[in-house]
Amino acid sequence: MKNKAEKCQKLANALRKKMIDLTEIANDTMHWGGSFSSAEIFAVLYNEILNCKDGEMSFENKDKFLLSKGHAALGLYVVLNQVGILSDELLSTYQKDGSPISELMTANDELGFETSGGSLGINPSYAVGLALLAKRKKYKYRTFVEVGDGEIDEGAVWEAIMSASQYKLDNLILIIDANTVQSDGKTKDIMSWENLDMRLESFGWNTISVDGHNCEQLLDAFANHNVVDKPKAVIANTIKGKGVSFFENDYLWHDRILRGSELDLARKEVEAYVING
Repeated sequence: MKNKAEKCQKLANALRKKMIDLTEIANDTMHWGGSFSSAEIFAVLYNEILNCKDGEMSFENKDKFLLSKGHAALGLYVVLNQVGILSDELLSTYQKDGSPISELMTANDELGFETSGGSLGINPSYAVGLALLAKRKKYKYRTFVEVGDGEIDEGAVWEAIMSASQYKLDNLILIIDANTVQSDGKTKDIMSWENLDMRLESFGWNTISVDGHNCEQLLDAFANHNVVDKPKAVIANTIKGKGVSFFENDYLWHDRILRGSELDLARKEVEAYVING
């Protein structure tokens, strides 16, 4: 487990560096906060948990990952590139006119984008549908869906949570990137989710709370602790903008243009993680 966790951490560090590098070709703002807070989540899922790297695998067997917090598409693009699903050539078209690699993700099966992003609160219901299909058809895939802790303000998310419990979808894993900050400020000041684990458990979910920047804890949470007939929720406690000091816990860096001295400093900090991590 330790060796796997170390490999995942190295990948997460590389993801942050690659995201900063993409600044050179971006046309506009980039969503930093939620992409950086999810780096370890992406690294663990795509390096060790999901079986979706085999392009020839059938729909019935291939695990599904839905990024409901679509503003973190930047992080997903980069991890897909790093594990060999998305080519360097395509990634280099990020934010270019006509490119499928847009700031907010558009569904594209060939590129590994299971769903579109941007309209928050929708993908958990889609995830329930995929998990229910697998149950009824006896397909082998698992469905993972990541939401933000600001996104769970949406009532549709809780409709999906109720449905998943009702249908006993133990092949469904909900990941909550609990970075405590959303686009307009602190989550607790906008809609507090105190005792979130207890709330989910009251809806019939098997719930695990972990340090979302600790790859060993994430690996254990995703690979173990399953309960028959219960969907699983992994609350990943993270830091918005993790990895760049002036990004961290600052809602203004939810999305923003990175240029000049700020870009130089951000690059220096993420490169230090790659060298030392």
